[in-house]
Amino acid sequence: MAIVAAALTGAVVGLRHSLEADHIAAISTLVDDRKTAHPGVVGASWGVGHSLPIIVVGLVFVFLSASLPEPVTLAFEILAGLILVYLGFRMLLDVAGLLTVERHEHDGHEHTHVSLGSVSIGSFHTHVDGESLLVGVVHGLAGSGAIVVALAASASSLLSSFSLLLSFSVITVLTMSTLSHLWGSVLTTRLQSALKLLAGSASFVIGGLLVTNELLGVGPVLF
Repeated sequence: MAIVAAALTGAVVGLRHSLEADHIAAISTLVDDRKTAHPGVVGASWGVGHSLPIIVVGLVFVFLSASLPEPVTLAFEILAGLILVYLGFRMLLDVAGLLTVERHEHDGHEHTHVSLGSVSIGSFHTHVDGESLLVGVVHGLAGSGAIVVALAASASSLLSSFSLLLSFSVITVLTMSTLSHLWGSVLTTRLQSALKLLAGSASFVIGGLLVTNELLGVGPVLF
């Protein structure tokens, strides 16, 4: 029964965790109808990236009976906020028609060209929505992810800890995949520009508040 209870706890926490404002803001700026063939994959990639460090760190700390140092979670919380500011600003540039992102494949690898106005600002290769995966990893190491690790470390047994982490991760991936798929569908409507403007602005503001709150020691207000 303890294992089942741990799994249910992980599922509930995973669903609640996925719906945090900074996570939704990240997904809404990573999905673009013109550049994302499968929006659901973006959310799934974010969920996988988010879950990997939580599972690894969680199991390590269960064995060591330790906890994630506060300065580490603080640093990743600030980094997550800065990423949201960047993603929001990038989407706002896109809405204004100042940013162009073109993608095509060479030998099975996706190649990305980015231009700001008429100036090329670099090109790089990406694999399986690597950007959303990396953003998910950062969020996984941030403050709210540490709460999940603490829950796993306090479970009654190793199997209960693993059950909690696994159910949390599965629900997170499924929830974020569903949300990004729905968001991608909405972006095909006539409200596309308005929605992108809203998403970009929200991401920029939420990221800025997250960084400011952490630096000033105020603590999270929106999350």
